[in-house]
Amino acid sequence: MRRSTLQRKDRGELNQIAAALGAKPSSRARKDEIIQLIIDLTADGARISQPAGESPPAEAAPGGSGEADQGPRSTDNAGAAGRDGDQNGEGSATNREESRPPDRGEDEVDTGNRRRRRRNRDRDRDRDDSWDGDPVAVAGRLDLRDEGYGFLRVDGCLPNRNDAYVPVKTIRQYGLRRGDHLTGTSRPANRAEKNPALLTLESINDGPAELSDRPQFESLTPIHAVRRLTLEQPEDPDAIAARLIDLVAPIGIGQRVLVSGPRRSGASELLTSLITAIETNEPDIFVMGLFLDQRPEDITEVRRCVRNGDVAATSFDQTPEEHVQTAEMTIERVKRLVESGRNVAVVLDSLTSLAQAYNAALSNAGRAYSGNVESGAVHMPKKLFGAGRNVSESGSLTMIASIVSDGSSSLPGVLSDEFVGTANTEIRLDRWAAQLGLFPAIDVSASVSRDEDRFIDADEVQALQDLRRGFTGGAEDDPGGVVKALETALSKLRSTASNTELLR
Repeated sequence: MRRSTLQRKDRGELNQIAAALGAKPSSRARKDEIIQLIIDLTADGARISQPAGESPPAEAAPGGSGEADQGPRSTDNAGAAGRDGDQNGEGSATNREESRPPDRGEDEVDTGNRRRRRRNRDRDRDRDDSWDGDPVAVAGRLDLRDEGYGFLRVDGCLPNRNDAYVPVKTIRQYGLRRGDHLTGTSRPANRAEKNPALLTLESINDGPAELSDRPQFESLTPIHAVRRLTLEQPEDPDAIAARLIDLVAPIGIGQRVLVSGPRRSGASELLTSLITAIETNEPDIFVMGLFLDQRPEDITEVRRCVRNGDVAATSFDQTPEEHVQTAEMTIERVKRLVESGRNVAVVLDSLTSLAQAYNAALSNAGRAYSGNVESGAVHMPKKLFGAGRNVSESGSLTMIASIVSDGSSSLPGVLSDEFVGTANTEIRLDRWAAQLGLFPAIDVSASVSRDEDRFIDADEVQALQDLRRGFTGGAEDDPGGVVKALETALSKLRSTASNTELLR
């Protein structure tokens, strides 16, 4: 075919000719590039043969290849799993034949092509016929996008070039939700793509890949805790923090626990000791550590502490969007576990760091409190903390989170005011006790469990109340009373082998 003949054709006709020759010109390819591609394809003597008066099959123009979760989304990956037609029941664009009126100009054809690309975006329409390699095993957590498709995060919660694209059809076919753990096979990204694409789905949350009638987390019935979360470790006499919490603020499975205190009062160390205690005493509870805006060396220590659970963490040099993405993906993951009947404990450090990340990410997107605090920066941490609950159907989500309590009109002060009354159990930390080197720096008289009588028998509740009065000695109003009460409590704990002996 002569170049002069091709020059007289419009862009739409050139795309159709190239498609008939087995090529897929890029949507950004110039007209001269498409002509050269056609000439190269026909250089060996191949020619196009068409019935008289009939146009070649129309090929849906490929969309732009977007990164996983950044900027415009990839549409070239859209046909990776389940390419049996588009989502609306129409035939695939590659299987439709369209006749174009002869009086349509090049501008009109280009407009029609762009319209078709918008209409077919994110549909499962591309074919894998050109790829004949071996499938690659892939596993990760599903992260859904607003457009309906998703990506399988294979390395943590943040976007990665190795994340596998999951098409809309697969998500709808199996009723997939954000946070689902999937395993399957994928194919590598082709020349026009930036991510691999999911080919087959083998398991969903360690179960078979089939559509199951699982409940929505929000539809589960929340109830009060009926079982105690045991923290005392008899084989470890140095685990004083866990023993003290069992005495002054017992925790029930499925409760919301707030560890509040000023900065540098030992909240992170206390949460780490709680992770160890839960994993030691409650093997049926899956522990998920969520540590945001931390120092890298502290993240390493937490990862070494968790033996059977999982840790999602971000360091202080990461962006607010990465903090938010990590927190949301982690909470969605544990919700999926609770939906399947699992008991989960989330240890979060801290709600203040999460609120600061939301405040920076929202950037004046809504109504603000005093001190330039966005309303969404307060609402989203409350929504995350409110996921903690015990459910009547089966399963529970115990939420243990720290929060900075100092401040007034700034974000920590506003956040502390908003969280008043949201927790079932509150553990207060004292600045002066921490400065004196006491650990845990717990304010014995201010820490409280409001519903302990629901999961502890009446005789033990009475014994615990008598013991707490013995710790404080009626000196709650004394400026040094907090330190004196804590020193008394720690002295009695070190002089006894167990809490049972101390309560006799």
